[in-house]
Amino acid sequence: MLLRPLLFTVLFGFVFSPLESLVSAAEESPPNILLILTDDQGFGDVTSHGNEWVRTPHLDQLAAEGARCDRFFVEPVCAPTRAALLSGRYPTRVGVHGVTRGRENMRSEEVTIAELLRDQAGYATGCFGKWHNGAQWPYHPNAQGFDTFVGFCGGHWNDYYDPTLERNGEPFQARGFIADVLTEEAMAFMETRISGKGGPFFCYVPFNTPHTPSSVMPEDWERWAEHPEVTDNFTRAMYALCENLDRNIGRLLAKLDELGVAENTIVLYLTDNGANGERFNAGMRGFKGSEHEGGVRVPLFVRWPGHIAPGMVVRPNVAHIDLLPTLCAMAGIENPGARTQPLDGLNISPLLLGSSDFQMPERNHYTWRNPKRWSVRSDRYRATAKTLHDLIDDPGQEHDLAAEKPEIHRALVNDYLAWEANAVPFSPSPLPAHLGHAEWPKTTIKAHEFEIYPNAAKGINYCGPQGYANQWIEHWTDLGASAECPVKIVAEGRYRVTFRYACPPESIGSRFAFVAGDSRLEFEITDPWVSAAYPASEQGPKQPNGYLSRDWKDVVVGEIDLKTGEMPLQLKALKLVGKSMPDFKAVVFEKL
Repeated sequence: MLLRPLLFTVLFGFVFSPLESLVSAAEESPPNILLILTDDQGFGDVTSHGNEWVRTPHLDQLAAEGARCDRFFVEPVCAPTRAALLSGRYPTRVGVHGVTRGRENMRSEEVTIAELLRDQAGYATGCFGKWHNGAQWPYHPNAQGFDTFVGFCGGHWNDYYDPTLERNGEPFQARGFIADVLTEEAMAFMETRISGKGGPFFCYVPFNTPHTPSSVMPEDWERWAEHPEVTDNFTRAMYALCENLDRNIGRLLAKLDELGVAENTIVLYLTDNGANGERFNAGMRGFKGSEHEGGVRVPLFVRWPGHIAPGMVVRPNVAHIDLLPTLCAMAGIENPGARTQPLDGLNISPLLLGSSDFQMPERNHYTWRNPKRWSVRSDRYRATAKTLHDLIDDPGQEHDLAAEKPEIHRALVNDYLAWEANAVPFSPSPLPAHLGHAEWPKTTIKAHEFEIYPNAAKGINYCGPQGYANQWIEHWTDLGASAECPVKIVAEGRYRVTFRYACPPESIGSRFAFVAGDSRLEFEITDPWVSAAYPASEQGPKQPNGYLSRDWKDVVVGEIDLKTGEMPLQLKALKLVGKSMPDFKAVVFEKL
């Protein structure tokens, strides 16, 4: 039987409201919320999911003390998942359809779970880790409901030791291993709230591990260095990073006990996509990036002592889009959909709280990776354009049933296409970087936010594949090549422009121009700046020297008058001296 699609699930946010006792409890004392998200940790990277090698005692205990959602779905890659759980909407609706070059930006008009909890229920809100839904105002976490942000906004970080992070938009030099630093910042936030003026807190901890680079602290690597059964170093490193995460999650849980608030704190743990490599994944097909089960089915553990029964297993399909309406219900916020864009998610708090009279609505879940890679999941089947698999009888997706059950396949595909027509833009394009907001007068646009033309390796290139976060533009040998980023000028006026670059002595005298609409700023590079790139410290790199860092030079290259409106910001090469134009890392616009 084909399940009916859930296109307007906001309706269920109040039809299936939480239990009366839950509403009363939330009105008297709203629970704290600790939401933990890990990066590239798969379903099989947890001991209690059948992994015989990795040790995750704190996660196993968390699952035992609360509910484990057996079939919980996210997106195949990280930024879309983050946008969905923050907004309660499918990521393509909120502007997120990629992980770099502006495709990770979430629309500013989206109302996030942080905004709802802060504005409707008085929560203090903090985010500690990897944001990955926009680096500039109004996409920045401080513009999307978080009073406090400590971490970084890009898709990954290069060096896990003593990282340079940001605190509410200002850089600072952290000391220690990055996951430990983020944990300490989150603990300090919770302690300050409890010991200070009180009131509930929403502490969102989106860790950036076990995403590459595969940098592991010596004490975590010790038992993995010569593991007799796990033989490749990359998998060993990923498991070591998972164990480091487990220890830090244990520290967060211990802090709740120390503060005396564990009983009134909802703790959620989930991951953002499938595992970032072919390793144990409970027999499912696919890993990170895949539209199949193994790329989008991840753990979700939820603990709330006295409300969620220990050891509960939630069997129905649930998803990232369900977290916003569910947490709002638990916090006593009625009908959150009246304050947001139309929600796709469903309030599943009755499932978690064991309501005997709650009937889960029939619905499908949709996965869009790109126009040619998508899938649709019912309670039983997963379909693509050409395949159909029974996930109950065939969890490994080994037997394609499209030819045997064409009616089911056709119905699922037609349902997906109807959803796609409503939820996916015909031609998804990146949201523009904003310049001129009063709250954010200085805007940095990094090289990885620029598209390069005519194409990579055609007289211009990124330093690595795809133009991912932290990369730069190099090997610029063609004066006809250029780089371009969409921008929105929100305040007309004069802007000071700072250029971040590296340049060997033989390229001094090279000339560039920034062009935006009718405005143009030409400038010449007059000072050399040579700084060698270096690889991250990795025990098991996927690609040798794949994660590079270096020092850069900032120079004020002039001022430019900009008019309001949306337009492409172009970086053009005017004069080539030597073999290549200087390497371009970032540009900073400051409203004067």
